[in-house]
Amino acid sequence: MSYLFGPVNSRRLGRSLGVDLLPHKTCTYNCLYCEVGPTTHLTITRQAWHVDDILRQLHDCLPGLASSLDVVTLAGSGEPTLNLGLADIIAAVKALTSLPLAVLTNGSLLYLPEVRRDLLQADLILPTLTTVREDTYRRLHRPHPALTLQSLLDGLFACRRECPAQFWLEVMLLKGVNDSEAELAALKEVIHRLAPDKIQLNTAVRPVADGAAQPLSPADLSAIAAFLGDGAEVIASFPGPAPRGLGLTDQNLLAILARRPMTAPHLAQALGLPLAQVQKRLASLQQQGLIHPHLYHNDTFYHCRPPNQ
Repeated sequence: MSYLFGPVNSRRLGRSLGVDLLPHKTCTYNCLYCEVGPTTHLTITRQAWHVDDILRQLHDCLPGLASSLDVVTLAGSGEPTLNLGLADIIAAVKALTSLPLAVLTNGSLLYLPEVRRDLLQADLILPTLTTVREDTYRRLHRPHPALTLQSLLDGLFACRRECPAQFWLEVMLLKGVNDSEAELAALKEVIHRLAPDKIQLNTAVRPVADGAAQPLSPADLSAIAAFLGDGAEVIASFPGPAPRGLGLTDQNLLAILARRPMTAPHLAQALGLPLAQVQKRLASLQQQGLIHPHLYHNDTFYHCRPPNQ
């Protein structure tokens, strides 16, 4: 089992090597908009999942890949702060490369002092905030029963105070769910107090766990960015710079598609490969039953479930 995926050209971070810290869909939330699918293991219990294997793969692969990367990103198919080995994994990356290390997190466990301590060596922390209303929070995230909006907000503010990393806040917006004037006005006030280094607006641009998660239009996102003010930018469908081409095995391609559904053009752009070559490989993998197409808003996305972990 590979816990590394990519490199891919991230919309937010550039050329990124992903590190998946968890078994498939182990998370504190069961979000409407999750592109990896419904959560199968809803938990707030931290465990040391696959730490030795992750460390071994980093030692084997990262030194040879570092020259083609802009960042190493802890992300993948669940909430990375659930892994008790988080600090050891961050320390290993920092020992192996001078590249910045980013952590993509839903922020739900930042209220725990031990989680914030684990993140002290990270260069970028990218948490999510969608609403400051409890009912909307529960509708959007369908969290573990022990979690509340207040615990999320407490954790975000504590992390902002204590962690020296850059703090880039993702705001996931869904049509008819958290895009009303009242929702956005309340959210703006809290974001102003939180003072993130960046505010990044996203919407459901890929296939999602629940059909109730509908995307906003680019015009709507731009208007909300203007309302939220300086530092707000739209990252949904944001095209990054054309990456350098890099050969990729079918195993690595499957590892990418297990963590994020992508179209053939998205893959070609992210991997720096000709579209025709990507389409040929996707057709072969589909014929073998290893990936599955899914039509979403008139685009064909490809996805696969990783093997049991």
